[in-house]
Amino acid sequence: MMLKIKTLFTFLTGAGLIALMAGPAVAGDTTALADVLKKIDGVVCKNPEKLPEFYTAEHVILQDDKRALLKHRVEDYRQMLSDFREMKCENTRKVFTGETGDKVGYLVSDELISVTSKSTDTDERQHSICNYVFTKEGGAWKVALEHCSSLPDYSIRPGEDAHYYYHNPVY
Repeated sequence: MMLKIKTLFTFLTGAGLIALMAGPAVAGDTTALADVLKKIDGVVCKNPEKLPEFYTAEHVILQDDKRALLKHRVEDYRQMLSDFREMKCENTRKVFTGETGDKVGYLVSDELISVTSKSTDTDERQHSICNYVFTKEGGAWKVALEHCSSLPDYSIRPGEDAHYYYHNPVY
């Protein structure tokens, strides 16, 4: 009986150590996916022409209920760069969950995006929940699906902004 208890204890201790060692490995994998998104954030407001290298050839981008084409997104960012001098882009991302396999991974994140410009007094903000699916191509993770859903800005109260109901479709 004592031998069975020692064997069970040894097994559970070994399984626990393996689980502890596996935890950081999974976190490292999802960190690699988050790093791809950070690289995308880094080129959006500086050199949007580099965006396609982070997406698969057959990617899908959905923003709320609309499909976006990457080529149009690049054109929009390029137009912003010409319209907004001294533009500053910030993206704060909190990863809720994610996982990776050998060839496929995903992330779910809460994102706050802010674009400001001193030359036009622009202050655009967007709060979204985003789902990303990644596939591995040639050893590098690339975005295959990006689906972001806008969240209302609850800091705006009715009557304070003429566009309240436009910005806050959930009343």
